[in-house]
Order: sequence, then structure tokens, then C-alpha cells
Amino acid sequence: MFNQLRQQFLQDPCLDLQLGQEDGQRNRVPLTNNCKKESNESVTNRQIEGIQSHDWQSHTATQGALYQINQRRLWEEIHKTSCFGLLSLKQGMNRLSLSVDDKLVRDYLCTEARLLGCQVRTDEMGNIFAIRPGRNNAIPPIGMGSHLDTQPAGGRFDGILGVLAGLEVLRTMNENDIQTYAPVAVINWTNEEGVRFTPGCTGSAVWASHIPLEIAHAMPDTSNTTTMKESLSSIGYLGETKASHKENPLSAHFELHIEQNRKLQDSQRRIGIVTKIQGIRWYRVQVLGRRDHAGATPMQERADALVATAKFISFLDRQALITSAVATVGVLNLERPSLNTVPGWASFTMDIRHLSEATLEKFESAIDAMANLLKAENSGLDFQIERTWHSPAVDLDPAAIKCTQDAAGDAIGAGQLMEMVSFAGHDSALTAMAVPTSMIFVPSRDGISHAPAEFTSERDCGNGAQVLLGAVLNYDSRLESQK
Repeated sequence: MFNQLRQQFLQDPCLDLQLGQEDGQRNRVPLTNNCKKESNESVTNRQIEGIQSHDWQSHTATQGALYQINQRRLWEEIHKTSCFGLLSLKQGMNRLSLSVDDKLVRDYLCTEARLLGCQVRTDEMGNIFAIRPGRNNAIPPIGMGSHLDTQPAGGRFDGILGVLAGLEVLRTMNENDIQTYAPVAVINWTNEEGVRFTPGCTGSAVWASHIPLEIAHAMPDTSNTTTMKESLSSIGYLGETKASHKENPLSAHFELHIEQNRKLQDSQRRIGIVTKIQGIRWYRVQVLGRRDHAGATPMQERADALVATAKFISFLDRQALITSAVATVGVLNLERPSLNTVPGWASFTMDIRHLSEATLEKFESAIDAMANLLKAENSGLDFQIERTWHSPAVDLDPAAIKCTQDAAGDAIGAGQLMEMVSFAGHDSALTAMAVPTSMIFVPSRDGISHAPAEFTSERDCGNGAQVLLGAVLNYDSRLESQK
């Protein structure tokens, strides 16, 4: 059914899936205030002429509040783009990175950005940079970035809200004839979720020089049938622009995202100003024991891989409580398990998170020490521990945060703001390693995310986009004042 809906949408840009109704019911609604059946060529020419005429208004650091984003248009576009990868309302979204649905939503983004007069670049990691020119195009763009991929049973707001809000900011700038000093870019970062290709935040990590391009390109998918580079090529998003903050730089990076927690909801605040993003380290552990008969092997002679794994997991729980970290074993595998066989091999994953890199280092040392202790207790055991991902704990940029705080105060009032820490991983944790970065959170109903029930209200989506607009304009004024 949804293949048919996608095709109808591509033929009719005013078709919207009404996701508040039963699956399959849909109406035609305007994507913009006055959705007309214009050809792409006529819209492009009209809007590019406006850009080239240089008759836009300049702005001041307090003028972000003078320009209003179109909240209803953003809301409709969120629903419209959910046709790409929608399983059903109950089953949620399945738009995995570099899949056919990911290609379709990328195509949509590029088409809309070009209609707004943007130059669209795709880099070697498939990261998309849709750049609206400024008065000084010799300096790097101010980026508004997030991601378009989802979890296999994810929601309609995680990631894509930040990208579509970036488009809405550009539309608002065009409609109000705002000419920024610096270029402004909407960015889609490749493979943030890390579902089909592990680990996540791959596109931003390569751009920030956190991992080499060659390693990312060689990453296999979960079925081990293709690589990231092959998949980028197959969907037409293996670009030529260098995936490097040095060769394709930004002046700053702003990201709007759903909170994925319930702190805003519980405090009845509307906007979260993120000051820190906690660090994440992923590991894969293999436990090598000895496969034996369950009845004929005495307990003291066993090298039971599963018992050793259980001890390790219990240690992780205790260590996390001691250090105020969080530790999760999300995947556990046994080799050809049998009811009456002592397990000889096990593997499991570890996800360790904390606000301090020093604490994460100490936790990692404790992990190694625990493995050595278990080996000393039983010479038949061995452990192979591999760190598979590291997203560093970062403090976000004070100047960019100030621009966001001022914008939020103008948009909804200082009493509606809350300084926050992000406990989830984001592309902004990687961009913060290379450029000034700020994040904006909007409430997630009941804190639910990575699930079909994920929901953020129309008003909160609009508030977030309004703050994003103001933050970018504030930072742009800051850049101009420094020239």
C-alpha cells in the first residue's frame, strides 16, 4: 500500500498522509500557505532571482523574534515525509540508513532545498549540505543539521524534525527577504541511528575527523551483504565533496531534536538548552570457555562461558551504580545453545555512558581488570574485548548556547527554558569536536522515543523551529560583528 502512496505523493506534492486517521486515509492539503500547481522550473527561477537580486533585509541580534516560522506548514511536512518508511501507525517507521526509503526522503530534501535556491552538495559519506547563500560567501555556512534515518520501529520526529525545521527556517528567510551575512545550510548527517550500519553517527564522525573515511566506507551492514560505500553508490549519494570539516567547513552547527526523555514534560517547560552531551562507549565482548556435557562435567572442572558472562554483567551493574554511569547489555549470544550442554562461547555488547571522559576511562580500566580477575579464577576462560564506538563527552559552545538562549527567551519567554544535559547520542556530539555547536530540545510526550508512540506536539515542533531561526540569526549577527 505504501509504495502506492509514495508514488502518488511524488506525483502530487500537495498530497498529505493524515497520520492521525486510520492507515490509508489521506487528504490533499497545502504544503505551503498557498500551494499552487507550479512547475519546479518556474518556482526555481522566481526564488533564485530573489536571491541574486541582493535586496534582502539585513537583521540584528534581536530580530529573530520579528519573523515567524509557519508552524502548520512544518507540521504538515513532518506528516508528509513520514510516508517514506512508514510501516503503519502501530508499527512505526522503518527508514534505515541508505535504504530505498532513505533515498526517497533524501531526494525530497534535495528537491525542496533547490526550490528554495540552495546549492546542494553531497560529500563522500552521503552527508547532504543544502546551502543558502549569504552576503559573504567566503566564510563557511552556519549549519542546521540532524538526520533522516530511523530505528526499525521508530517514530516520526526523531532526527527528521531538525532537518525539516531547517528547511522551514530557509523558507521563512526567503518569505521575509532576509539576507544573512554568512551562508546558512540545512544538513542531513548519514547513519546517525547506527541500525543497519554499526556504529552510528558515522557521517558526522567522519566529517569531524573522529574516524577515517576508509573505515566508515568499509563498514558492513547487519546482513554482511554490502558495505556502506556500496550502499551509498547504489542509492546515488556517494558524493565527491570531501567529508571533512577542514575542506568543507562550517562556522557553527545548530541542531533541533526531540528530548527523548520527560524532564521538559515533568517541569512543564517548552524548550531545553543543551549544555553537555554525555559520552558513549560501545564494546563487543567474546567469552571463550569450553563446551562440555551438562551431566558428566563436575562444576569445579567447568569453563562455563555463560556463567562468566553472568558475573560480568552483574559487575557492570554494580560499577555503573558506583560511578553514576549507565551500563547496558543489549545483545547476548550463545554458540549453538543446548539444554544439556555447558556453553563454551558467548558474546555480548556493552553500552557505557557518562558525562565525564575521565570516568569512562576509569570504567574501561575496571572492565579490563574484571576480565583479568575472572581469568585468574578459571584458567579455562579467556576474554576478547573490542571497543566498537566512542562518542566523546562534550561541553557545547558557550557563544552558540548564548545565541540559542536569547532566541528562546525572545520566542517563548525565559521562564519556559531549561538548561539540560543530553543523555542520548547525537551528531552534535561529533560536530562539537570541530565547530561551535548548540542543541535545542523540545518535549517528547512521556519521554517515549525510538518507538511508534513517539510524539511531539505541533506547538512544540513550531517552538523549536522558531528558536532555531532566532539562534541562527543571532549567531550570524555575531559573525558579522567580528568581521
